[in-house]
Amino acid sequence: MTLNTNRALESGAAPIHAGSDPIEQQILAAGNLTDAQVEAIRGFQRRKGLTFGEAAITLGLVRRDSLFLALSKRYNYPVLSFSSDEARFSRELVVGFQPFSPGAEAFRSVRSGLATGPLSQGKNAFAVIGAHSGVGATYFAANLALSFAQMAVPTLLIDANLRKPRLASLFGVDAKTEGLVEALTHSDAHAPPVAVDIVPGLSLLVAGATAPHPQELLSSKEFLNLSQNAQRNYGVVIYDTPAALENADAYVVASRVGSAILLGRRNRTRVADIKTVAHALESFQCDIAGTVLARF
Repeated sequence: MTLNTNRALESGAAPIHAGSDPIEQQILAAGNLTDAQVEAIRGFQRRKGLTFGEAAITLGLVRRDSLFLALSKRYNYPVLSFSSDEARFSRELVVGFQPFSPGAEAFRSVRSGLATGPLSQGKNAFAVIGAHSGVGATYFAANLALSFAQMAVPTLLIDANLRKPRLASLFGVDAKTEGLVEALTHSDAHAPPVAVDIVPGLSLLVAGATAPHPQELLSSKEFLNLSQNAQRNYGVVIYDTPAALENADAYVVASRVGSAILLGRRNRTRVADIKTVAHALESFQCDIAGTVLARF
């Protein structure tokens, strides 16, 4: 996070006079500052030409996550706090916990590419497919979905990795929570057990119970119906999938979804592997919305 970014979000223009800044009002409403501290912040604000929030952080009187929460409330911009109920969420959700970091900015860049490309052409569902395990597909899917929610786009994140599901863990959801497996097994594709607005604007459908036959479930008409319903009911739908070179599940999901984001890992994924997966996706009549080489 940089304070300059915060400044743009807080005001976007002209110097803010004491008491006129909505973020200042939200921080003061929390009641955690003494009158003397408020005056110290305002004096420092005037001398340095900062916003109230910037000045308070610089003086060490307000924590960064408190400012994030103020931003979230003022602009309905979902951010996550280490000191709230959201502390159960994994720190891998960098778009939420560190919304102004370079990592979060990288996801916003991918989001912008999708918004001006496939989304502008009417395609709103994407299967995130790693060429092999260890490329960070789940991490990528979760943060990309959260970045769309921050753009006020109603977003659904689906864990279609029925072999090694991890999204429930990332969002602090009980591993026994019903999800995609139950919806497909009970032919409940029209009303799956979605956790609505687990973060404002972001809903989650976890994998659910262990599936003895995941590929058959994903190949079913129930999954096709569920996918079609999701695309009608949400602005963006993101699917996490298993590694493509390890089983065919990802290709099955891709064939239902129609568009995929292909992931590799820099200095680890071979170009030949990317080409193999890309050709396979094309044979399933799935468009490749983009290819990302992660570095971590």
